[in-house]
Amino acid sequence: MIKEIGKVGLDKFRQLRSRLVYEMRSGMNSPTVDVDKQQNVLIITIDCLRNDRLSVSGYHRKTTPFLDSLNSYSPAIAAAPWTFSSVPSILTGLYPHNHGAAYPDDSSRNQDLSNPPNGIRDNVHTLADLLESVGYKTRFITAIGTAAIPIKGRFKSVKPRHDVDAGDILSDIQRWWNNTSGPKFGYVQLGDLHEPLHDPQIEYFDEIPNIDGIDRWRFGSPDEVQNDKFERYRSARGLLYDTLLRYVDEEIERVLDELAELKDTIVIVTSDHGEEFWEYKSFEEEHFEDSRGISGVGHGHALVPPVLEVPIITNLESISGSTTRRSSTDIVPTILSEMDATVNVEFDGEPLQEPSTGETALLSQEIAYGPNQISVTEGNEHLIYVPTTDRSVLIDFETGEQIDDPETKSRLMNYVPRERATGSSVELSDDVQKQLSDLGYAE
Repeated sequence: MIKEIGKVGLDKFRQLRSRLVYEMRSGMNSPTVDVDKQQNVLIITIDCLRNDRLSVSGYHRKTTPFLDSLNSYSPAIAAAPWTFSSVPSILTGLYPHNHGAAYPDDSSRNQDLSNPPNGIRDNVHTLADLLESVGYKTRFITAIGTAAIPIKGRFKSVKPRHDVDAGDILSDIQRWWNNTSGPKFGYVQLGDLHEPLHDPQIEYFDEIPNIDGIDRWRFGSPDEVQNDKFERYRSARGLLYDTLLRYVDEEIERVLDELAELKDTIVIVTSDHGEEFWEYKSFEEEHFEDSRGISGVGHGHALVPPVLEVPIITNLESISGSTTRRSSTDIVPTILSEMDATVNVEFDGEPLQEPSTGETALLSQEIAYGPNQISVTEGNEHLIYVPTTDRSVLIDFETGEQIDDPETKSRLMNYVPRERATGSSVELSDDVQKQLSDLGYAE
């Protein structure tokens, strides 16, 4: 049985209604699934895609014209700020403290590749498990090796393609898809926006300056002065990021145009987490500790808005889209709801088909660097809590302004889970460690 922990789990469970049926069964080993509408499923996760860089969100560059054209778009809070814990949430509908792909305690972390976090708990079911039980064929392709580690054994076919660009990854899933009969579920993790950034094939916007180290994160140490050199680098790196996002958008359009049975396919485009571009550098240095001595850049280190807010975009006509934030744990319930599925599994998320009031508290947790953090977001009130020191800070999600409101802090603290469970330990081969090191993870 997946244990329901804290007020958040109870509140969300009570809100789940309509076509999904959840039955708590102690000692359950196999899922029971009944699907009325058998549809293919394709999830495309764009690693490091922050929500406010989509043109549909009002960004000044037209970065995502194709994704803007799909039927529904909602901003969402990623269940974790890095791939290892976030992808399992996308695939299980559970927060990390329930699915178990996390470090076993809240003490300081440094994403040591010789001592990785634990994988998903054995008695937690992924969407692949649920769909395979009713005859689906499943395939997982990723340019980011971290995505495949915690879900080992859950897909019939897993194909890591280290640091390969979106065109090749999407063509790979297309070949499998168009040559596979029967119902199918494909999952794709694109790494184009993840360090190291590639040279773009096309410069859609301005010419990208030739600046040393633009493909990697620089100016992350507290003692690095923000001067003219820094400003040139920041501007150029942002332009490179936007250019690669426009390329990814174009490649997704190309492959969906060539995908067989698209009209019978549920398509979800999302991200496992966003990316920070120095917006919260001083804030992090004041309130948090990063074991690498880095602040303000990348992801995995702090539960700040640019790292947490991601999009959920679908082709489903049953979802109108909303500016109200949802959760990445809503993806699995949304897919099963669209299929009129009945399952004996509990989820923390709820279907996007069910309108949100905006008053549901959304969680994020399990950082990769420094003592663990847990965040609770309700509307624009964003609480970040550090369990090891029992300290918390409240900010406005939109402006980043710190809020002095003890009553709101106390109320949001009621949503913080007080218990957690982790899965089995995992081991990384030397090849996998080398690939992850190349992506910027510590050795």
